[in-house]
Amino acid sequence: MKTLYTCKEAAKKAGLKHVVLSGLEDTHKFVNNAENKATWKVLDEELVMYVPHIDGKGEVGEEYLANADLPVTLLYTSFYYKNFINFGMGPTHQADTDPYGITFPMSDKKLSMVLVEDIGKCTCAIFQHESFIGKTVGVASENLTCEEIALVFPKVCGQKVTYCAVPPEVYTSFGFPGAEELANMFCFFAENEEEHVEYRTIPEKIMADMGSVT
Repeated sequence: MKTLYTCKEAAKKAGLKHVVLSGLEDTHKFVNNAENKATWKVLDEELVMYVPHIDGKGEVGEEYLANADLPVTLLYTSFYYKNFINFGMGPTHQADTDPYGITFPMSDKKLSMVLVEDIGKCTCAIFQHESFIGKTVGVASENLTCEEIALVFPKVCGQKVTYCAVPPEVYTSFGFPGAEELANMFCFFAENEEEHVEYRTIPEKIMADMGSVT
């Protein structure tokens, strides 16, 4: 957050004509109005954040937009495809005789995903349109349920892959670093599915300049 605040002041001093800031929603608005608010665990007591890496970006992003002296477009990104490779979220199995599987606390809800290259294409397209200054734009390459994601993997790795849906508390119990935060993140994606996916619908003008998503 401190880095983003520093960048904001630097951008103002430099007189930049257009800034595209990678951002995410602040989960507070959703959680505070949720019927199950009492079940959400605060993970950063000092800043009262449910999903720190999302809420921090969301808070700063809103401040960027509120600053009339800064010509900014806020770009809502999505779950990176590369997370399946770089963060161990791809298909795994416990033994050679076991089937491969992916495990998420997403129930049957859609997950918005993006290829990094599409973020770059979208950013370049935004710079062509001053009309998006002061607005929020979303980018997603695809929106799929985890069941649908599992059906794609055999085409890539040649092995059948199943989807194991677990509750957030079970995902948290896996105990790997960041498990609690990821559980809250996926819970936010799932419970806020309609709005989350809608926010990542690429505007027609931007898509026209992008040509397509990869």
